[in-house]
Amino acid sequence: MSQHFYHQDQARILSDSLFENASHMFYEKLWKFQRKDTQLQAFVKKVIMSHLFKIIMISAISMNAFFMVLWTDYKTRYNLFRLFEVSELIFVSIYSSEFCMKLYVDPVNYWKDGYNLLDVVIIIIIFIPYSLRKIKGKHYPYLNIADGVQSLRILKLITYSRGIRVDGWTDLQEQLDARNLILSRSFTIIFILLASFVFLSMFVGVMIIHTEDSIKKFEQELMLERRMNLMEEKQVILKRQQEEVGKLMQTQKDLDHKSFTELVEKFKKTLRHTDPMVLDDFGTSLPFIDIYLSTLDNQDATIYKLQELYYEIVHVLSLMLEDLPQKKQSQSSEKVDEK
Repeated sequence: MSQHFYHQDQARILSDSLFENASHMFYEKLWKFQRKDTQLQAFVKKVIMSHLFKIIMISAISMNAFFMVLWTDYKTRYNLFRLFEVSELIFVSIYSSEFCMKLYVDPVNYWKDGYNLLDVVIIIIIFIPYSLRKIKGKHYPYLNIADGVQSLRILKLITYSRGIRVDGWTDLQEQLDARNLILSRSFTIIFILLASFVFLSMFVGVMIIHTEDSIKKFEQELMLERRMNLMEEKQVILKRQQEEVGKLMQTQKDLDHKSFTELVEKFKKTLRHTDPMVLDDFGTSLPFIDIYLSTLDNQDATIYKLQELYYEIVHVLSLMLEDLPQKKQSQSSEKVDEK
């Protein structure tokens, strides 16, 4: 028994030593690894660290925020739909290119910077609506929420704005203290607070506007979906009722294969005015509607004939009225002649 445990301990120690040797060799190779594209790496690093590249990125982020504000207006979005689609592709391409360039320059230390991680989170947020449309479809109910979160793109300005990150203010404050300015610290603190307040107000405003628009669109789509479901349910119910009525009409045939309407017509001929009739749930049947419509047709024909008769009576009366003065004149002339 003791020999068995001894062999297990020896095997475990041997496996641990092999793993440590392998990991040690891997780390040595990793530290000794040298890139062969140093010139291209230096060129790309020079590009992303240049002042022109920062201006381009700040302009792109600002234009993207401006287009997102315009996107909240329905008329503007309807009239400039193609422009918004093309600009969205351009902005996404710029952000993706920036991410790839920075990752290419330093793929290891890139993940150690918090602002780079913020850029990665924003890249993930950008691709969320595209992924949902591809997986769930264009009519996914929560797609508007993903579109509303796109206002977080403006946070990319933090990476390129030293004022927002409050970088360099300590050096500036040291220079102000060296000049013996009494209110320099108060001025610096107030300026930082005001700048942060303006930026946060702008960001919150854009966020609220975009979120409200997304919520309204989401509610409208929910109402439309409910109406469509209600119409579909009504159509299903009507179709089911038609099928049931058709089956009922087929089953209500007698041995002579006469239809139900023929039986009703035959039954009507045997009825008298004094016969009692049960009218419970009779007004909703098709035979009753058929009888009711034929009765209305007879009433219309009777009214039309009565109107013609009234017209003839009126015409005769008008002729009689025209003849009355002539008869009175003839009678008066006869009386004069007699005198």
